[in-house]
Amino acid sequence: MMSVSKNEALLSVVLATDTYERGRNVIDALARQTIADRIELILVTTSADEVRTAAAGLGFHSVKVVPANSIVPLSAARAIGVRAAGAPYVFIAETHAYPDPDTAEKLVELLSREWSLVVPGFRNANPRNGISWGGFLTDYGAWSRALPAGETQRAPAHDTAFRRSVLMEFGDRLEQALSFGDELYVGMHARGHRAWFEPSAGIQHVNIDRIGHWVRERYLSGVLIGGNRSSKWTWSRRLLYVCASPLIPFVVLARVQRGVREVSQREHLPVGTIPAIVGGVLLKVAGEVRGYLLGAKHEHETGMTAFEVRKLAFNAGEET
Repeated sequence: MMSVSKNEALLSVVLATDTYERGRNVIDALARQTIADRIELILVTTSADEVRTAAAGLGFHSVKVVPANSIVPLSAARAIGVRAAGAPYVFIAETHAYPDPDTAEKLVELLSREWSLVVPGFRNANPRNGISWGGFLTDYGAWSRALPAGETQRAPAHDTAFRRSVLMEFGDRLEQALSFGDELYVGMHARGHRAWFEPSAGIQHVNIDRIGHWVRERYLSGVLIGGNRSSKWTWSRRLLYVCASPLIPFVVLARVQRGVREVSQREHLPVGTIPAIVGGVLLKVAGEVRGYLLGAKHEHETGMTAFEVRKLAFNAGEET
């Protein structure tokens, strides 16, 4: 394991949230970690005073509250948190994803080897209908806990643990690397960094399970992927990708099919799961095309940040 004094934090967990209550569930899960006393909790928030008071005395190594005028885009808020981190390893947390008690310890142990980033094994925290399962398997099926451990070529930019030094190599492009798009894994591969998938390091992920919100979330994610991916492209390249867009669903479905197959052997998937996977992919592709042609605007970032930070409220019908 990296040489770190027992008085220093091993892992910095970065969580961007508008209020403490939004992040309470994941903060409680982090406080139950077997190495909680070696975790530096970094809260990037627009409610600094309220969060600072609520987070006191939770048993972490330390808590750092970073005030922000806005957490939109979410990738910028996360980049601020990474830069403020003092530990050698960083985990990008979400308000709706809850690690098992031994997950942080396992992630740190793997990062102390040759791996530059480690992806935990995901499971569905709200498996109540096909909409939830469809979103979960599309987004995280490639890293389902049902799959075996091994080296992975792709990794999500959140709910993943990194060596902080690796993230800092992105410099001024860190925000882009932590956003929707390809910059993270393209940059990692270009620098020779390797990623490991560890299903025994478990994490429960809550997914949108109301159809109206699901439709908009799928579309917005596509807009941001297309807009971020093509931000520096020429028009000829943008048009090439638009013309090739009918092939994208096949690429995405091929990427997640193994996870879907393995999960279906262990879980009872609702009848609407497969239609939700296919429909969700088509909605995302429609958003990507829009992003390639017109780019992603602040309103799209705002809408997607709302889904990411307030997902529980959307599922409860408290958000419109």
